Amino acid sequence: MPELPEVETVRRGLLDLVGKEILSVELNRADLRFPFPEDMDSIAGRKILNIERRAKYLLIRLENDLTLLSHLGMTGRFGKALEGKHDHVIIDFVDGNRLVYTDPRRFGIMDLIHGDAEHKLLSHLGPEPFDTDWDGVRLHDSIRGRNVSIKSALLDQKIVVGIGNIYASEILFRAGVSPNRLAKNISKTMAGRIHGEVQNVLLAAIEAGGSTLKDGQFKAIDGNLGYFPHEFAVYDREGENCVTFECQNFIRRVVQSGRSTFYCSSCQR
Repeated sequence: MPELPEVETVRRGLLDLVGKEILSVELNRADLRFPFPEDMDSIAGRKILNIERRAKYLLIRLENDLTLLSHLGMTGRFGKALEGKHDHVIIDFVDGNRLVYTDPRRFGIMDLIHGDAEHKLLSHLGPEPFDTDWDGVRLHDSIRGRNVSIKSALLDQKIVVGIGNIYASEILFRAGVSPNRLAKNISKTMAGRIHGEVQNVLLAAIEAGGSTLKDGQFKAIDGNLGYFPHEFAVYDREGENCVTFECQNFIRRVVQSGRSTFYCSSCQR
């Protein structure tokens, strides 16, 4: 599933549509994960004012207080040209530009937000990892007393948004914290290190254009792949040597809450 760096990469790729007027929208099916809103065609005739991101959601701000909300699900992606039978939404612009939403597994979401109403999918979300008021102290306060692994805590979108399975493993390795450690046993010092690596890893991944895994599902708007996998220290490296200098250990994999976690038992405590 696309995580924060992938969604931010998509957002940046869409920014050249700001100021353009939508001519028409074509829906090639009735739904994705949920049905499309009945008034989806109301986006026609409106200009795009801005494109924002909240957690893993894209928010396309339109004229007259209308927002198109989109979540890419597992395999959703935006492009500028038709691809085939999985092209479910086609948005044409007055100037001839085209935006196509393609989603083979149809786990994505599209909905409309009218005015300044808070959408139910956004109302429960926690702080953004780059918010100036989110720091190690706030992270420590939010996980104190929680009897779950710190890996599971980082995936909790009420604690901090946007971190998925890939980046949680990378963050904890760089912070030197075992993914098996209970959140309630994370010290303030550890929380500070984790906070710092959350920002470092996510920023590095954004600069690399996100992560395209072996399945090749994620692509940026221009079709480019995300190159952060070249910087993976632990994710999907089970049985390989640890990248830490002089560490003789091998990367291990465990399953936590149905998801694979990769780590070095020597470097992470």
